[in-house]
Amino acid sequence: MHSTVAASTPFSTVTWWGSDWASRNVVSGGAAPSAFKGFADDVALPTSTPPAACGAPCTTRPGNSSKPPGTVPSYMGVLVTSSVLKSGSSVVGNTTKIVVVRTNPGYSDSPGHAGTGSIVATYC
Repeated sequence: MHSTVAASTPFSTVTWWGSDWASRNVVSGGAAPSAFKGFADDVALPTSTPPAACGAPCTTRPGNSSKPPGTVPSYMGVLVTSSVLKSGSSVVGNTTKIVVVRTNPGYSDSPGHAGTGSIVATYC
């Protein structure tokens, strides 16, 4: 199942973390590298609530090298990207939106345990 935030409706299930993130998420900038699992190490976050604009770059390392958290909250902000590229040992993307996701049970910091949830709000 492929998903895009553009095609999602409230309560659509999205995959925001997992070993198959690249095959479950469609990005308009071309196919995402399989090395990207869903977490960003470094991102410039908006400084206002709600955010005035999105568009900052984000970077991470491949696989679970990004040191994903051991647990996630029941509601969390998730960056939406339209482009993810791998260059050497770095994965670089952009932020086009921030969505609030109500997380589903089953997440683990191992990419084999997908993080999924439902979009409940969209910013930017």
